Amino acid sequence: MRKVALQLYSVKEAMEQDVAGTLKTVSEQGYEGVQLAGDYGKSGAEWKAMLDEYGLKPAGMHVPVDLLQDEKTLQKQIDFSKTIGNEKLIVPFVDESWRSKEKYEELAQLLNQASAKVQDAGLLLGYHHHDFEFTSLENGETGWEILERDTAAHPVHFEIDVYWTEFSGVDTVDMLKRLQDKAFSIHIKDMIVDGTDKKSGSVGAGVLNLEEMVRQSSTDWVVVEQEHFDHEPLQEVGPSAAAVKKWLGE
Repeated sequence: MRKVALQLYSVKEAMEQDVAGTLKTVSEQGYEGVQLAGDYGKSGAEWKAMLDEYGLKPAGMHVPVDLLQDEKTLQKQIDFSKTIGNEKLIVPFVDESWRSKEKYEELAQLLNQASAKVQDAGLLLGYHHHDFEFTSLENGETGWEILERDTAAHPVHFEIDVYWTEFSGVDTVDMLKRLQDKAFSIHIKDMIVDGTDKKSGSVGAGVLNLEEMVRQSSTDWVVVEQEHFDHEPLQEVGPSAAAVKKWLGE
């Protein structure tokens, strides 16, 4: 049975103020899991206790790209993940210094190398895109094409963010069909369009056919994320849980 989780970056201000209280609210809203974006100064044992108390499971954890070049830090994240029961480490972002043909090729190799260590530990490694990966580079390729091609023979996975694929003019359903199990996580957020302006919104508030994208994916978790808000973020993300669970037959 597929389940719905919240990417905790969506409620980062609340998390900075009260980790346990925020997790309690997220659980009460109907979310079955959370995807971590930092540990907020809590140990793995403390996270495990809080997740257990509120009936939540980890649906992945975002980790900085730097750990791909730092085996000690990577091992710490692996150990942390094993303590809380997390199975996915995900690099969520690279800054402008990585956005050239040569650096995307280097990033692919670093992901390949780290993925073997992560797999040996019983976990999976992946990369989360935004929009800039789909911008043409100096040779006409995109960063995404390099990453997908150069990691194809390795246990490197992808977290597909359906807002950013659609924002970039990519057909999300076609991408999911092509990647199949390589797409091991999916971020769901709607797109609100106002003239030429676009922003993310809660599930059902925008123009995207999110239900079809969820049905096309085969991930164990459907992860809700939201970056733009009209009201208090912790309250605004609440209804999205029920909307996704309805699609999942719950």
